[in-house]
Amino acid sequence: MNIQQTPQPVQAKPTWDEVRERASSRQPVADISPAAAPHSKPQSTLDALVAGGYLPMLRPCAPPGVPRTFRNRATGALVEKVSDGKVPSSFRAGKWAGMKGWIDLAPSQEHVEEWRQWPNPNWCLVTGKIGVFDIDIKITPVEQGPAADRARRFIAEIKTAIARAVGVAVERLSIRWRDNSTSCAVFVRLTKPVDKDNRPFVNPEGSKHVVEFLAAGQQVVVAGTHTSGANLNCTLLDTPFSALPLLKPEDLDRAFDEISAAAARLGYAIPASKQKVAGDTGAPYSPGDAVLRAVMVRRSEWLPSIVPIVPGDHQEWRVSSAALDRDLEEDLSIYPDGIFDHGTERKHSPTSLICEFGKIDEDGHIEFGGSPIYGPDGVETFAVIAEPDPEVRRPIEREALTWLCRELAGTQFPAFDEGATWKSALSTVARAVGLRWTALVAARWFEYGGGDGPAAWGLEKLVEQADTLSAMEAINPAAFAQLDFWHEVDLRQIVDDRRAAVAAEVPGPETPEPADDDLREPLDIFAQEDPADLSTLPPDCLPPMLRRWVTSEARRKGAPESFAALAAVTVASVAVGSSLRIQPRARDTDFTQPASLWSVIVAEPGRGKSPAISAAEKPLRELDSEWFAAGKDEHARWAAAAQAHRKKPKENPDPGPEPVIPRIRIDDTTLEQQIRVHAQNPRGLLRSPDELMGLFGSLGQYKKGAEADRSQALGMFDGRPMSVDRVGSGSIRAECALMGVLAGTQPQKLAEIARNLGADGMLQRFLAVVDDGKEREAIDEEPDREASALYRHAIRRLATTQFSFPIPLKMSPAGQTAFRSASASIALLRNVSGSTVAWRSHLDKWRMFLPRIVLTFHALEYAFDVEDAEFRTDIGADTVSRAVNFARFLLRHSLRMYQTFFAPDPVATEARAIAGYLLTKPDTETASPRTISDVRKDLRSDRRKLLAAMAELEGAAWCAVIERGAEGPTRWRVNPKIHVRFEAQAAREKQERVRKRQAIAAAGEARKWINSDKMSEGDSDAG
Repeated sequence: MNIQQTPQPVQAKPTWDEVRERASSRQPVADISPAAAPHSKPQSTLDALVAGGYLPMLRPCAPPGVPRTFRNRATGALVEKVSDGKVPSSFRAGKWAGMKGWIDLAPSQEHVEEWRQWPNPNWCLVTGKIGVFDIDIKITPVEQGPAADRARRFIAEIKTAIARAVGVAVERLSIRWRDNSTSCAVFVRLTKPVDKDNRPFVNPEGSKHVVEFLAAGQQVVVAGTHTSGANLNCTLLDTPFSALPLLKPEDLDRAFDEISAAAARLGYAIPASKQKVAGDTGAPYSPGDAVLRAVMVRRSEWLPSIVPIVPGDHQEWRVSSAALDRDLEEDLSIYPDGIFDHGTERKHSPTSLICEFGKIDEDGHIEFGGSPIYGPDGVETFAVIAEPDPEVRRPIEREALTWLCRELAGTQFPAFDEGATWKSALSTVARAVGLRWTALVAARWFEYGGGDGPAAWGLEKLVEQADTLSAMEAINPAAFAQLDFWHEVDLRQIVDDRRAAVAAEVPGPETPEPADDDLREPLDIFAQEDPADLSTLPPDCLPPMLRRWVTSEARRKGAPESFAALAAVTVASVAVGSSLRIQPRARDTDFTQPASLWSVIVAEPGRGKSPAISAAEKPLRELDSEWFAAGKDEHARWAAAAQAHRKKPKENPDPGPEPVIPRIRIDDTTLEQQIRVHAQNPRGLLRSPDELMGLFGSLGQYKKGAEADRSQALGMFDGRPMSVDRVGSGSIRAECALMGVLAGTQPQKLAEIARNLGADGMLQRFLAVVDDGKEREAIDEEPDREASALYRHAIRRLATTQFSFPIPLKMSPAGQTAFRSASASIALLRNVSGSTVAWRSHLDKWRMFLPRIVLTFHALEYAFDVEDAEFRTDIGADTVSRAVNFARFLLRHSLRMYQTFFAPDPVATEARAIAGYLLTKPDTETASPRTISDVRKDLRSDRRKLLAAMAELEGAAWCAVIERGAEGPTRWRVNPKIHVRFEAQAAREKQERVRKRQAIAAAGEARKWINSDKMSEGDSDAG
C-alpha cells in the first residue's frame, strides 16, 4: 500500500537583523518562522554548538585577560602570557594552559561535560570542514566621515560577494559580530579543503584593512567575549552545520575577485604582493619605478598577447605553469607595479617578460611563443637554457621595446636603436605612456614654497604645467589624489589629456637619469626639528594682541610660548563653540565644522604647563562663577517649589521648567551627567582636567564599558546629538553635545596612553605642544596689563555673543586658495620617514583642525576689535595665512610627539642616529659595519638591524654600497652632498654632543656641591 506523506513546511533560516534583534532582547532566535515546530532553547552556548553538529571542530579558549601558561617549543620552559581569548586552552588545577594537540583532538561527550565546569571560556571552531571569511575592518558605530562611510560600503560589498558565491541572500549568511565594531566573520561549509587566503586593502587615508579566508588548521572564535569587553554574537548558535551554505574552491576565487573589484571601485589600494617588484621604496617613487608602474597599469593592452591570461579587475593576475606549458610548480604573478615569476624565483621587467615568452615574426609582431626550457646554470636554479621549438624566434630587447611602445602609443612610435635595454630606454618608454622624464626627475625632488604649488594654481597655469601635474601623479599618486580632492579643477582630466598628447608625439632625445647614480640629492630623514622651531613662535601666527598676552605669560612663568599660545587658542575655540560654523570647501555645503578644539601640553612636572592653562581659562572660570551667582537664588526657589509640588501637587502649583544656569566649563564627571549639562548649553563646554590620563580614566579606559564611553567622547568632538534614557529620571537629549578639551600630561603618562589607545582615533584628535627642554627663568616683571585686559574681554565677548549666522562662514577666494595649498602640503606629510599609522590618522584629522583654527582666529580678530565693529561673514586671506602659520608650528610639535611616543620604527631611529654621526664627520668618505658599531654600540650584537638601518640610508641616497660579502654589504660610500644640504643639521648635531658633555660635567660639579657640607675635621671642631 502506498502511503502519501504530507510535505512539511521548510523553516526559513533567520536573517542577521532578526538574530541581532533577538540576541539583544535575549529571546530565542531559531524559532522565528510561524510554521516552525516549537522546541526548547539550548541551555548554554556549549549546548547550542554541540546540538548544531559543531562538536568535532569545537575547542574551548581561555577568556581574554586571564593568565595562560604554555610551553616554549624552543626552550621547553613554561611561559605565562595574558590570554587574548583566541587560543584553544585547557583548565587544570585552577589555571589556564595551552591545549596540546588541539588541531587533532576528537572531542567526545566526556570532554563536553568537563568543559561545562571551566570558568567562562570562549568557544572556537577548528577550520577545515568549515571555512570563514574574517572581515577585519574596524569602524565603531559612532564613527562618521568619508573613511567610515567608505568602510561600511566596502563591508556591504564584501557580504554581497560572499552571498553570490554561495548562492544565498545576504541576510541569510551565517555571521559572527560584536556591537562595538564593524569587524565580523562569515561562515561557510566547504565541499573540499582549500588553502587559506589573505587580501589586504589600504584606504585613501592610509589605514589597512584585511579580508582573510581561514582554512585548514586555523581556528576562529565564535562565542564569548572580545578583548574590548564586547560580547561576541553568532548565528551559528541557531544554524546547524549541515545548514551552512556550501562553498566550492572556484567560488572562493570568484568571491575574492569581486571583493577586490569592489575595493578598487571604492578607492582602496590593493598591495600587490609580499615580493617588492617595482622598487625598494614606496612613494615618492623614483622616475624609473614611476614609468614601470605606468606601463603596468596598462597591462591589459599588451600582456594578453605575451602570456595566456584573461584581464580582470583584480590586482594580481596569475598565470599557472600549466597554462604556460612548463614543468615548474609555481605561477607567474603580474601586478600593477611589476612582475614576479614564482616558478623561476625572479623579477621581470616588461621587456624581459616579452623576450622570455614572446615570439616575433618578420613584421615585428609579437605573440605568445610558449615557455623556454629551464634548468640550472651557475647560481641560477631555473635559468633559460634551451628552446623546445627551434622554429620559434624570441625577440631581443630592442625589438621588445619597440613592440611594447607601439602597443601603448601607436605605430608612429620610432624603433629603438641597437643595444637599447629597459633601463637605458626608460626616458623614451616614459613618452610612450605620456610622461616626460625631466618632469619626473623634478617632481621627485622639488618642493614648492608656501602658496606657490599646484594647489594655488588657476586653470590656465594648470594646463600650462600639465607635464608637472602628470609627473606628480606618477611619482606620488596618494599625494596627487589629495590635491585633486581639494582642488576645484578636475586635475585628473588635465593629466589624462596631457598624457594622450605626449604619447601621440614622435619622441625626440631626452637626457635620462644616470643609472645607479649614488650621488643624487639626499633625502631629509630627520624626525627632530631644530629646538628653536618648537619653542619660538613664527612671525604673524597669532592676532597681535594675543601674541602680546602669550609673550607676557610665558616670560613671567618661565615656560615656552607654545604652552600659552595653544592654551589661549583652545580656550577661544571653546568660547566660540557651535555659535559659529565654517564651510572649508568652496562648494561642498555638507562639510562644516564648529570651533572647539582638543589640546594637550606635554611636559615634565614643574615646567609651567598648569600655570599656562590656568591663566588661559581664567576668563571662562570667572564667567561660570558670575552665571552661578546670578542664577542660584532663582534656582533654589524653583527647587523648593518643585519639591513641594511633588509632595502635595493639589496644594502647590507646578513651578514650570527648571531655570537654566549657563555653564561653559565642566569638571570631572561621568559622560552621562555631562550630556545632561550639554542639553542646557548647546554652545559647548570646556573640559579641563589636571591630567589627560584622568580624562581617559573617566571615560572607562581601565574598566569595562570603555568602548561605549570613548564612542560618546568621539561624538562630542563633532558636537553630535546625544540622549540619556534612564528609568525614573526620564530622557534627556542634547541637540549639540560639543566638548572642547584642554589638558596637560607628562611624557611617561603620554607613553602609557599611547600604548593603551594606539591609533584608535581618540588621541589623534588632540593638538599638542611638546616641551622643548630648554631651561628658562621665570622673570619677575609686571604683567602686560593692556594685553591681559583685552584677552579677558575678548574671551568673555566670544562666550556671550549670540551670533545670528545660520549659514556657515566661508573663506574669501584668496583665503580659499591659501587654505587648499596648506591642506595639500599637510597631506604630503603622510610620507615622512618612519611614520606610523597613528601619525597618518592624526594627519587625517587636520581636515577638521585647520578649519577650526581658521574660524577661531577669525572670531578672535573680531573680539579684539572695538565694540561696534561689524562681524565679517567672509574670512580673509590674511586670517587664513595667520592660521596656517600657527598650524605649521603645531605640526612640528605633532611630528615630534608621534615619532617619540607612538612605536617609532627602530630601524628608522637607528638610521637617523647614524646619519647624525656622519654629519659630524665631514672627512669620512666610506663607512663599514665596524665604523658604525663603534659609534652605535647597541648594533654590535644586532648586525641585521645595522644592515637594515644602512639600507634605509641607501634608499635616502645618503650612501651607496661599494663592497659586498656573503652576509651583505661590508662597505658604503658616503654621499658628500649630505654635508652641503644638511649643514644646519650638522651644526645642531655638534652642538648637541657638546651640550651633553657639558651637562655630564656640570652634573659632576653639582654632585660635589651636595657633598660640600662634609667639612674637614678642623672645621667641624670649630663649632
